[in-house]
Amino acid sequence: MLDNLLDSYQSFTGHTEYAGIDKIRITYPLDKELSDGSDDLFTKHGVRKTLAKGGELQYAKGSVPGPNGDNVFFEVKNNASTAVVEFNPSRSLDPDGSTLCSPDLIDNLVIAVIRYLGRHTVVPIWVIDRHTGEFVLENPDLWPVNWRKSVEINRIDCARDIYSPYLGFGTRSLLGLKKPNFTTDTLFRNNGNVETITWGRKNNVRHSFYNKSLKHDKEAKGGWYRFEIQMTTHFLKNNGIASLEDVTSGNVFRLLWHRWNVSNLDTAISIGEGQANLVVQLRKHLSGNQVQTFLGLAVSYFCGFPVEMHQKTLKTYREVGKKIGFNFGQSLDSYGNIQIRIDFARGELVEVEQEDSLEFAQTETDISGNILEKIGA
Repeated sequence: MLDNLLDSYQSFTGHTEYAGIDKIRITYPLDKELSDGSDDLFTKHGVRKTLAKGGELQYAKGSVPGPNGDNVFFEVKNNASTAVVEFNPSRSLDPDGSTLCSPDLIDNLVIAVIRYLGRHTVVPIWVIDRHTGEFVLENPDLWPVNWRKSVEINRIDCARDIYSPYLGFGTRSLLGLKKPNFTTDTLFRNNGNVETITWGRKNNVRHSFYNKSLKHDKEAKGGWYRFEIQMTTHFLKNNGIASLEDVTSGNVFRLLWHRWNVSNLDTAISIGEGQANLVVQLRKHLSGNQVQTFLGLAVSYFCGFPVEMHQKTLKTYREVGKKIGFNFGQSLDSYGNIQIRIDFARGELVEVEQEDSLEFAQTETDISGNILEKIGA
């Protein structure tokens, strides 16, 4: 599938330190004789029942401060034959900041984590020469040339941070944008305000858009937002990322760009002058009663109230909104003369150029008549 993503992959041209990997989970084989989970770093031990011969598998878990202060979560499982390690590369490199880790830096970080845990009875199978007995954990140059293929990738959280200089913009501004192939969203609110939108599946690929300034810095108006994708084993393997050697900026960012392009979140939206301007524009296309219906729908979508109306009628009202630059999910006061969109490459919200603005194109059939006809009036 990666070959099909080449056309959608672009370079990041601004805020490049705010595009990268936020979390990674890896699995690799262990030397069972040296990886018994006896080190003091392990804080939990247990047995998992299975239907296979033997009936049980031992495991041990722990979490420790890793390189540069990052927390590393690890588990030795399947009777000390397998290690599962999860950590945040971004905080490893920038423990006190909020930048993201370039995929091209993951290799060195994984080496550092494997070496660190290897000193505490989490010993990868490839660091002992079975012929000479030499222990080469501390010298990665002597590891087998293909050791990276043994490190499976089970999860990657990749993100792009976006700055908005517009106070009228918020996560809720995107609620009215439909996402192809995803009919439902999950909304998370803070004091009644929608601050996070998620869609997709955890066991495949899950997407999120949220107010990063609020979540990370407790500043609702800080201006930073994040688009994040959580990719797990099945999705990653189907898209060319199976082992550590596949984790490159080209492979990871192609997927990030692809998921962004199909999200429809780069659609232009309007913010600014408020409800009065909205009513003026609506009256050009709708009757008084229809304007009231439109405003009621706008409030319902913005507040997250259930909407019980025929889908064809909703589609027609949505089309009217799109024609005048208003998407359901925006607040009424966000409407105005300024149209903005998310420039994913720059990592910023930008004003739409005049030639890209929506025009009030005339149609042969009056929109009011179309609505009345579809709703049976």
